[in-house]
Amino acid sequence: MNTKQKILEKAKTIFAESGYDAFSIRVLAKEIPLAPSVLYHYFKDKDELLKAMFDYLNTDLGKKRTKLPSINSASDMLKQRIIFQLDNAEEIVAVLKYFIAYRKKFPKFNEGFVPDKSSLHMEEVLAFGVKNGEFHSPNIPQDAKVMTHAVNGFLLEYFPDTPRGKAKVVLVENIYQFLIRALKNGGEKS
Repeated sequence: MNTKQKILEKAKTIFAESGYDAFSIRVLAKEIPLAPSVLYHYFKDKDELLKAMFDYLNTDLGKKRTKLPSINSASDMLKQRIIFQLDNAEEIVAVLKYFIAYRKKFPKFNEGFVPDKSSLHMEEVLAFGVKNGEFHSPNIPQDAKVMTHAVNGFLLEYFPDTPRGKAKVVLVENIYQFLIRALKNGGEKS
């Protein structure tokens, strides 16, 4: 791992735990440890560093998602994606906190502000499920956003104490069962 990657990795950890207001170049430099001037060699200021971190994390998460094993059912794929989110909580929380801090830099759509590609992983699940008849979703992009925000809400709530072991299994199952009921019943009460 090169120096720039080490900086971005440590920035991810600090930013995910503390958020925008508590994050600073000095705090980061002390934690690495490097002189602040070294960080300023790579990034002109806090905002540039955090943007680089955001881009780095999105790219890294995308690469990790492409390495997920192929699955034959949309239901199993949904569970896989929920687990993926929990397993990558620190990265995702850092991305979410970046989005919250810099919300006005993102395009505004009819449904509000949405980070680029934020729900593509759930769109894939829904499209696959609708195609093979497992799921009902009249508006895949909108439903994927709702599902993504629901899972991300849990990440923000639990972080940095993201459930592990049995607690993680229970949380995954609860989220999964709720979403499956909605997707298989078309959102109607049974």
